[in-house]
Amino acid sequence: MVFMSIKTKQKRKKTHSDDGDLSRIDDRKFGKRLDALIAESEEMRLNRMRQHRTRSFISMNLTIFSILLGVAGFGWFFLVQAILLPAVLSLALSLIPPVFLHVWAARPLKTYVREHKTVFMPKLAKTLNGLKFHPERGVSSKIIGKLAVIPAHDRYEAEDCFMGTYKGVKVIFSEARLYSKNRKDAPLFDGIFVLLETPESVIDGHTIITANSKMVKAYSKTRWKTMQEVHISVSDPEWDKFDIYSTKPESAELIIGDRLLKELSETSEVFDDSPLTAVLFGKKYVFMMIPYEPDMFEASSLFVPVTTKSQAMRCKKEIEQLLEIIDVFDLYEPLHST
Repeated sequence: MVFMSIKTKQKRKKTHSDDGDLSRIDDRKFGKRLDALIAESEEMRLNRMRQHRTRSFISMNLTIFSILLGVAGFGWFFLVQAILLPAVLSLALSLIPPVFLHVWAARPLKTYVREHKTVFMPKLAKTLNGLKFHPERGVSSKIIGKLAVIPAHDRYEAEDCFMGTYKGVKVIFSEARLYSKNRKDAPLFDGIFVLLETPESVIDGHTIITANSKMVKAYSKTRWKTMQEVHISVSDPEWDKFDIYSTKPESAELIIGDRLLKELSETSEVFDDSPLTAVLFGKKYVFMMIPYEPDMFEASSLFVPVTTKSQAMRCKKEIEQLLEIIDVFDLYEPLHST
């Protein structure tokens, strides 16, 4: 028989190794580290901008020279020699170097975008509580395929992935988009996927907590028909924004309470009151999908000074809000089999 204990764990002193890779950092210390990182990134931007301007100047002059040669060749063969084919060929050949010169001149723009993802973002992630950054990774498609909250889709794309551990809990979150062939104007979902994996089994059954009323209307009598609706009393009406469905309603009532709903509600507010959905499943997994369209981690224009401090501070706030959710699960003892 499987049962869950919700007794509060006896608090013990946490060492650095207990917290794993992630650790909290105060705003003042973080601000100093961020200022140094932004200064480094700004120097990188200026170097690429100077390189781009130099190449553009060279490209422009060589392009003018090449076209003048082509025009001169056209004039010589057509007007002096009265031969059409070499004249046209001279003009056509003069247009080839400008194409390659344009590509060469634009290369610093692409290099800057690449360096933003391979140099700046990994350093920013490390500054953000010791995370690791992966430009083209995300929550596994095998995981999301098991979830009854993911809409039917034809393509899943993930990018800008942050990974780490906190109090033994593995944390992964990334930007995510779901596309359908039947909807070409916009993605089915555009936002953030979060996956938390606790070191021990603390979750019984499959439970869905969502503030997305459209999802409830679409799935409550179809994909969720094997689940029962769970009603949780909360002490603050601000937290009473979620519909809850579970295969184990008794266990859901034990694990879902004021504190978890409070943290989920505050997470929703951090992401501009997004209709957040959380899924507790597989004994030790918490998945969250947060609709949020702003593209948070792309490089700014090469010609605009780097001003990512406010964005980074916001990202820090978002990460620490996720850590608050992890703290909730630290209150529960693991499942036991008897």
